[in-house]
Parts: sequence; structure tokens; C-alpha cells
Amino acid sequence: MEALTTALARLSLHARRCAESLAAVAAVATEPQWRAELAYRANLQHCAAAELAARAGIPGEDANDAPAGLREIPPFLAGKQGLIDFAAQQAARAAAAYGDLLREPLDDVELRLLLAHYYRGATELQRLLEQRAMDLDHSHSDERAAHATPPLHR
Repeated sequence: MEALTTALARLSLHARRCAESLAAVAAVATEPQWRAELAYRANLQHCAAAELAARAGIPGEDANDAPAGLREIPPFLAGKQGLIDFAAQQAARAAAAYGDLLREPLDDVELRLLLAHYYRGATELQRLLEQRAMDLDHSHSDERAAHATPPLHR
């Protein structure tokens, strides 16, 4: 039981980090639909973090926060691409942690269903962010190629 409580607390921290990284990407997003999608997904991750913390018996939202020395800060200086990559990494970590716990025997059927739901959400979020990162990378490489090619004169 103690191992499950520890695992749920760790999952709560992963979900909170994922939510924070999504909020950072949303803060620099220029497209309104993309910003809304990120804000929605960040809210889902905050809800997951709160639910998992409650199941782990951690009182209040502040209990989820890692000590300042253990917190990972999104790489704001890396720009939009760096933030998206960081958010995808956080989603991947959360998905891996959910998957690890789902491979363990769990007597609580409701908890297993909840974890499966969060796992699907994290993997979907990871794919979405990785696709967005690739799209952004391709658009930047196209821009660089356009600037690198000298104009043709006839």
C-alpha cells in the first residue's frame, strides 16, 4: 500500500510538471486555437495531478510542488521550439510513469481505469506535441532555406 501511495504521489508530480510545461507553451503560442488547446490540456493535467494527490493522501495543491531544487524549469530562452520539446518530454515522462504503474497488479478497478484514461491522455498529448514540434521545425528549415538561397537574376 505504501508503494502505491508513493507511486501515486510521483504520478501527481509528473502531471503537475506536464501542466506547467503546457502552460509555458500556451504563454508563447500565437495561434488562438493552439493556445486554447494547450490551456485545456494543461487544465486536464492539473485535474489529474489533484486527483492523484488526493488518492495518495497528499493534502492541498501545494503538497504536489517539488522542492525548489528539484523543480525543472521550462527552457524559456530556447524559444517556442524548446518549450514544445520540453512539454513533449514531460508528457512522455508522465505516460511512462502511468504505464509502469499499469503493469503492476492493482486491486482497485476504478483506479486502474483512471490511470488508463490518464495514460491515453498523456500519450495523445505527447504525439500532439511531437507533431507540432516537427511542423515547427520544418517551417523553420523552409524559412532558413529561403533565406539561404540567393535571388536569381536573369
